[in-house]
Amino acid sequence: MAVIAARTARLLLAALGLLALATSASAECVWVLWVEAPAGSDQWSAASVPQSRFVAKEDCQRRADDLNAFELTMHRGQGASGEAHDTYSCQPCTVDPRPEGALLHEHTDPRGPKGK
Repeated sequence: MAVIAARTARLLLAALGLLALATSASAECVWVLWVEAPAGSDQWSAASVPQSRFVAKEDCQRRADDLNAFELTMHRGQGASGEAHDTYSCQPCTVDPRPEGALLHEHTDPRGPKGK
């Protein structure tokens, strides 16, 4: 009986450990910084900046605002008028703004396993 109780306790601890890992992994990627280049083209990609994933929406939005202001400054500095060339925006991890469809992740072939 003690062996069964000990085994059950180990299984329960292992399950709780996996749950904790899964929860922390999903918390790492709550908001993603995306870039539409050029603006209005519907050509989206995850932003290629040092930090493109954020836990807090406010942090992601602040980064997007900073990058949009920089893009506009560079655009106007080149003597151009109108909107900036690229537009940054934050989306929840579960949203994929690319026209190919939602939840396509980098390194995933939309045709399925082995491209079939």
